[in-house]
Amino acid sequence: MELPTSPTLPRSALGRHMRRVTQLVSSGFKSSRSTTQQHAGSDTGRYHHANVQTSAHLPQLAPPADFCRVKPNDHAQSQCKGCDVVCELLRWGESRKRQDPDFEGCSPRRVIHFSYCELKLCGSRKTGCDTCQTIHRGFLLDQITGQDADSLRDPNNQWPIHAMLTIGNSGDSLLFTIESPQTTLFTTTIHLQRPRKSSGHKKLSSSSTRSPPSTRSCPTAEPTTGASRLHPDFAELHSVVRDCLDYHECSSKHRWSDQNPTWLLEILPYNQVRLVEGKGTPVEYVVLSYSWGDPATMPAAEWARIKAARTMTTNGKPVPERLNGFDQRALPETMQDAIAISYDLGFRYIWIDSVCIPKGTDWDTEAALMHQVYGNAAFTLVACSSVKATDRLLCDRLAWTHRNVAHKLRGQFLHNSQMSLDEVRLGAPVSQRSWTLQEERLSPRILYWANQRWYWSCTERQTVEMGEFGIPSPPLPNEAWSLPHRYLEACRIGDEHQLHEEWLDIVEAYTRRDLVEAKDRFLAIAGLAVRFYNAKAEVGKGVVPEEYLAGLWKDDFARQLAWSVVKPAAPWQHLQHIAPSWSWASLPLLVHTKTKHSFRLSPHFEFVGTKFINPAETAVAITTPTTASTTDMEWAMTKIGDFSSNAREMGQFIERRGRNTKVVEVRGRFRKFVSANSQKVPWEHIQIKRDRREIFNFAPGCHVHSRNLNDGRVLAKDAHGGEIVGQLDYLAPPDSCNEVKRLGVYLPDGAEKDLYCLELGESAMLLLQANRRWGVADSYRRVGVCIGYENRRGFFYGCTAENILLA
Repeated sequence: MELPTSPTLPRSALGRHMRRVTQLVSSGFKSSRSTTQQHAGSDTGRYHHANVQTSAHLPQLAPPADFCRVKPNDHAQSQCKGCDVVCELLRWGESRKRQDPDFEGCSPRRVIHFSYCELKLCGSRKTGCDTCQTIHRGFLLDQITGQDADSLRDPNNQWPIHAMLTIGNSGDSLLFTIESPQTTLFTTTIHLQRPRKSSGHKKLSSSSTRSPPSTRSCPTAEPTTGASRLHPDFAELHSVVRDCLDYHECSSKHRWSDQNPTWLLEILPYNQVRLVEGKGTPVEYVVLSYSWGDPATMPAAEWARIKAARTMTTNGKPVPERLNGFDQRALPETMQDAIAISYDLGFRYIWIDSVCIPKGTDWDTEAALMHQVYGNAAFTLVACSSVKATDRLLCDRLAWTHRNVAHKLRGQFLHNSQMSLDEVRLGAPVSQRSWTLQEERLSPRILYWANQRWYWSCTERQTVEMGEFGIPSPPLPNEAWSLPHRYLEACRIGDEHQLHEEWLDIVEAYTRRDLVEAKDRFLAIAGLAVRFYNAKAEVGKGVVPEEYLAGLWKDDFARQLAWSVVKPAAPWQHLQHIAPSWSWASLPLLVHTKTKHSFRLSPHFEFVGTKFINPAETAVAITTPTTASTTDMEWAMTKIGDFSSNAREMGQFIERRGRNTKVVEVRGRFRKFVSANSQKVPWEHIQIKRDRREIFNFAPGCHVHSRNLNDGRVLAKDAHGGEIVGQLDYLAPPDSCNEVKRLGVYLPDGAEKDLYCLELGESAMLLLQANRRWGVADSYRRVGVCIGYENRRGFFYGCTAENILLA
C-alpha cells in the first residue's frame, strides 16, 4: 500500500505563508526575563512568566492546507487536519504489518504544520487539537535550558514540522522534526502504545520514576490523566530528598566528614541572606553548581554584575555588608532561584562559590577542599537550565500548561519520550565548564534542574518529576545509570585498577571543557585529586608512596602518559607555561582526548623520580616527599603537622606539590623514530582508500617517512619492516606564522628526523623532541604519541634502556 499523498503547497504559496508566520511571530516574540523575586519561602511572584502567545494574541492562521481545522475523532478527542496526516502514516504502518508481521522500517515524511507557532496555536485553543498538545509538550520537554525553549518561538526558527513513523521490535514511534532548508533544528519522539486488554489499572506515583541514561523510556502501563503544573511540585521533591537523606546509605557510604565549609550563606526571611562561618555544629546545606557564562557573549555590564557577586574582604575577613545580612536580589538570578529552591525544600544554608569563598582568602587551599564541600552537602543543585548566572531557574514550565491527558490516534496512546538523565547532564551548558566536573563527581546526591522538570540522582535511586501520566519507567541496574557517582564508589571500595580507570575517564571529560581562567587548570580538579589520593591512603591505612604528577599518577604513569588527541591542537593556544609537555594539562582548552587504550606495560619502563630545574642556573636536583622545596614543606607542616597521624590530610599536600611538577626522570628503551637514510614522501603517494578503509602502499626495499599536515599523523617505515603511524599533538602552523614558530611546542614540517621515541608499553610509545630550552642534556619534550603499532612489534628490539628527562 502506498501512503496517500498529503496536501502540498507550491513553493511560492509556501513562501507567502512562511512570511505571514514570520511577521506574526515577530510582532509578539519576546524573551525578556523577570528580575524580581519575592520572599524565598513564598510562591507569589517568584516565577518568570514566559511570553505565552495564545489564541487571544495570535490571529487565526488560515494556511492553504488549513492544518488547524479541528473535528472530533473516533476517541471523542479533537483532531486537526495536520494530525489526519499522522493518521495516514499510522494506516500505512498497519498495512505494512499486515503484509509482513516482522516489518521494520520508516515511513515517508509528511508535513503536518507549517511552524512551531502554528502547532502551539492549534493545541492551545479551548477547542484545539489534543494530539498537537502532546507534540507541543514533546518539543518543550526536549529543551534543557530556558534559552532553548525560547528559541522554539524565535521567528527565524519557524519552519515546517514533519512527521515520520518508525516501526521496530522495541515498539512504534512517531518522530517530529522542525527543519530549515539547511538543517534539522528541533526533534521530538512520541511513543505509541496499544491499550491493555485487561481493564482496571492503578495510578502510580511519579516520585518512583527512574530515568535511564542512554535510552528514552516508553511506558508500558495504561495511561491516566495528569494535572497541569506550571510550577514545580516542591512537596513531591521534598519527599524525594528527605527519603534519600533519612533512609538511603548515601551518607554513610560517601559522605566525606561532618565538617561544614569555611563559609556558608544563611537564608533568612524577607529576601535576606548573610554569610556565616562554618565552624561549629554540622548543618545540612545545599551546594550550587552553575555556569557563570561566557563573557564574550554578554554585555560588559552583565558580566560585571556576575563578578560583583563575589564577597570582598577587609583585613582578611568578609566585608560587614555580607556578614550583617543583605538583600538576595543583589545576587544574579540563578543564585536567587537556587536560594528559593533550597528554602522551599527546608534548608537554611547554601554554599555558592563566588559568595562563600571571599576574595583575598587562600584560594589554593579552598580549591583543595572541594571534595569536602561537595561530599558533605545534603545535595548539589546543578543549574542545567541556565546558560549564564543571570538566567532564571524558576520559570513557567510551558510543557505543562495543559492537563496531561492520555491522547489517542487510531486506537493507540501517545506518550512523550522522556529525556534521559545523561542527555540532560551532558547537554546542559553547565557541563561545558571545567569546575563543574568535580562538583558532579564528588557529590553523593545531585538535583539536576532542567527548564521543564527536575531530575534526582543519588547512589541508590534516580527520579524524574512528572513521569508520563504518573507511570514509572523501567528500572535499570545501578551500574547502568550511576555514572555521576561511579568515581565516589571507586574511591569507597579502593580498588586500584578501578580508581585509575575512573581517573582516565575524568581526564577525557575534563580536557574538552572550558575555563574562564586557564591558570585554574589544576585547581578545578584539585578536589578530585585529593579524593583519589585519600582513597589509596585509606586502603593503605596511612601515607602511601603514590605521587600526583601534573595531572597524572605515578603508580600508573606509563599508561597515563599515553594519552592522545582526537584532533591535533592549534600550537598558539598551548598551556605549556602551566603544565609540562607530557601532561594533558598542557593542551589548549576544549580539546578532545583519548586515554583508554589497550595497554600492557613495557618491562623496560621505569619511573625514576621528579626533578626541579632552576631555569636561571640550569641546576638539576631530585625532589622527593622528604626533600621537597622549603616552601611546600613549611606549608604542609603548618597545615597538617605530623603526616603519619593525619594521613587523610596528606592528600592536600600531595595535590599542591603535584600540580607544580614540571620535570620527571624516566627510564626506558629509546631510539630515533625515523631511520637516518629514510626519504620523505608525500602522504597522498602512499595512502590508498578502499571501501572506506585506509591502507598504505610502499615501494619495496625503501626506508620512507611521511606526514599528513591536515590531521597531524606521522609515519615511519624501514625497508623490510612494517609501518608505524603516530599522532602529533599540534598542527604545524603555516610558513607565514613566524610568531607561532618561536613557541617551539610543535614539530616543524621537515623535522621528522629529529623525532625520538620512548617505549611505554608493548604497543605504545611517546614521540619526543630534544628540549633545548634549559640547555640540559638528555632533556626532551613530548610532541605526540603512537598507539597500537601491531605491524611493528619489534621496533625496540636491540635498543638499550636509557634515563631521560621529560619536561
